[in-house]
Amino acid sequence: MPLPEDFAEQCFYDERAWFVHDLIELDADNRTLHALIDTTRLGTLVEAQVDFDGHPKHLPGAVCLQATGTLGVLMSAYALDMRRTDGWSGFGTHVHDARFPTLGEIGPPVHARAAVLSLRTFQGTRFVRFRFEFTQDERIVYRSEQTAAWRRSAVGPE
Repeated sequence: MPLPEDFAEQCFYDERAWFVHDLIELDADNRTLHALIDTTRLGTLVEAQVDFDGHPKHLPGAVCLQATGTLGVLMSAYALDMRRTDGWSGFGTHVHDARFPTLGEIGPPVHARAAVLSLRTFQGTRFVRFRFEFTQDERIVYRSEQTAAWRRSAVGPE
């Protein structure tokens, strides 16, 4: 299924930098989501790769990290009720652990899963710790735990 109709209004980047193409499931109660990354639609970063023997075009780590931001916004806006249109803005603060156990290929889709591990508030800032796991053909190509900090400004309804 497509991303939510108003996602462009909630996101901090335009769709060229989302790298997430479909939302398969968002479970707000359990704070988990499952989305799809179409590896044939990753744009300039993959197009710029030099393909030679031993170094095929592949899923770049930078795309994985940027996609976690998109997943974090999806989770924050639609499961944690922290929408940009209500004045919330978020920034990644920590990559606690990141692994690329298998090279991601261009062609097969990547199934991206995210889960909220914890949510705490300190001096008006909400810190959300996420777990991400990206698989392709049932192989893990990326996994991490990351934290983002969210603050609400005066923008949006009170």
